[in-house]
Amino acid sequence: MKFDFDSQFIIDLLAKASRCTVIESEGIYQIVPRRQFAQDVKVNADIENIKQILKNIKAKEIYDETTLFDDFSCEVVVREESSLPFRRFREDKLEINDVEGGIIYELSHCSDEYLVWLLTNISQESSFRDYGLGMIITPNRVKKFLEESNSRLSIFDFVRFTSSQLTTLKITSNNRINIKRFSQLIYAFLFQLGYNFDLAFVPQRSIEDMSRRSRITRMRRSSVVEEIDPPRRLYNDDLIHHYLLAVSTDNPVVEFLSYYHVLEHFFEDLFNDELLETVKIHITHPGFSYKRKKDIGQLVNVIKKSLQIRSETITFSESEALRLCLAKFINIPELVAKLNEYDEDLINYYCANSVSFSGGAILNLENADIDQILRQLTKRIYSTRNALVHSKENELKKYKPFVDERALLKEVPLMRFISEMVILSESTVL
Repeated sequence: MKFDFDSQFIIDLLAKASRCTVIESEGIYQIVPRRQFAQDVKVNADIENIKQILKNIKAKEIYDETTLFDDFSCEVVVREESSLPFRRFREDKLEINDVEGGIIYELSHCSDEYLVWLLTNISQESSFRDYGLGMIITPNRVKKFLEESNSRLSIFDFVRFTSSQLTTLKITSNNRINIKRFSQLIYAFLFQLGYNFDLAFVPQRSIEDMSRRSRITRMRRSSVVEEIDPPRRLYNDDLIHHYLLAVSTDNPVVEFLSYYHVLEHFFEDLFNDELLETVKIHITHPGFSYKRKKDIGQLVNVIKKSLQIRSETITFSESEALRLCLAKFINIPELVAKLNEYDEDLINYYCANSVSFSGGAILNLENADIDQILRQLTKRIYSTRNALVHSKENELKKYKPFVDERALLKEVPLMRFISEMVILSESTVL
């Protein structure tokens, strides 16, 4: 793997990640926290150790954006979705040794190599907080940390201390293993944890997935409780239930579908209103006569095109209902502004890429033709929704859990901002 960074760059990067200052004296580096109450913490940066870590990283490869591996080991960052916290295990570490197979599985804080590799991928200081790095530390936390560490600190320990927990699954083998086999072992071990301990850990398939919660938080107007006003509006309870379910989970499938359910709440009423308006226009047209079979036949055909018969049940066109919902509630310029604030690359991404697993249409949100935007938006959302809920073996377009997660994550912000517009549009002033 091409990894052209020197030791000095890594030292500076580690200092930035933990909001520390680097002090050099005769070739010896110390990392000192910027906060006054933590000045007693001074961590030596071992240059030779960092050089070895850089050498180790260069010998590894990347798989699926977040898996660091070689012929004998792999490490991937995982996200916990358990009702019971992983911390119930001693020292926040779980290790299983397969003696016969010569394989060791370890779930714990990320390794030094993985931490350095991750930092180089998110090396903009302004974005460190999006990944839980360089969090604010309190005097009590520093004191407790010093007592537990007995002053035997490495800069890597301190970076992990000042960050939210980055948990990784590490698999090491006495024998050579290819990445396909490593991938199978990852999921086999995670299933083992889920089955025996009711622990749910999911591999994070993209670096972007690790930061999206923080991006949303950064967008919002208030960052502290004192700045939040009491509610000034009332909202539809059913919509809030779906919205809160989406916000409460890190599962992108549940998020997308929950936001979709916010829109789906209005489908039947909007479609019926549109159909009634269409019938009204036809029967009040000066050229229409109920005495002419031709005119009645044309009206029947209009109604038949709008309705669908499935298993002797008459239903409406869901895709058309979705288009009507989007046309009623969505302000395209406002949607574009929100997406740009969240991630300035998303608009171009939607314009250049369809949804890989669903065939969802390319979406040009900067098109001057609003009707064309609504048609593209409808196709993109509806195709993706269908791929998520249909899982038959012969389905041409369906979502493969974990494999297609990275592509789905790109669609979640779009659905979130659309659902929020719908909720706000239907609210009333207190």
